[in-house]
Amino acid sequence: MPEMLENERITLRLDSDILRLMDEFVIESREFSNRSQLARAAVSAYLEAKTMGAEEGSSRGPNEVVVQLPPLVLDTIAYLVGEGIYSTMSEALADCARHQFLHEEHVEAAKKDAVQQRSAMKVIPKV
Repeated sequence: MPEMLENERITLRLDSDILRLMDEFVIESREFSNRSQLARAAVSAYLEAKTMGAEEGSSRGPNEVVVQLPPLVLDTIAYLVGEGIYSTMSEALADCARHQFLHEEHVEAAKKDAVQQRSAMKVIPKV
């Protein structure tokens, strides 16, 4: 395969009903600002789903998860990405998780638990 440019252009012919559905989706979702963005995301999602299905049994990285979000949450995060507040949806979700689970009081409680566990452990020397 020849070396690909960063963004190559392709031509895609679609039935008018599909184009109408795409346009409606772009308007209603606010996640995408045009057909091209929607098409790129759809192709990426399709390929990722097919690749994951083909690699059944393969494991994700220790910090990778798949989540299903309610449409309003997804639209809100997509809006924040579209506004440039976050670079990607993944970055937005990671930030949300950090804020939810790493509040100062949660971190302090975890540290306290760790100290208590360490002080409760006894090291038994080898005989």
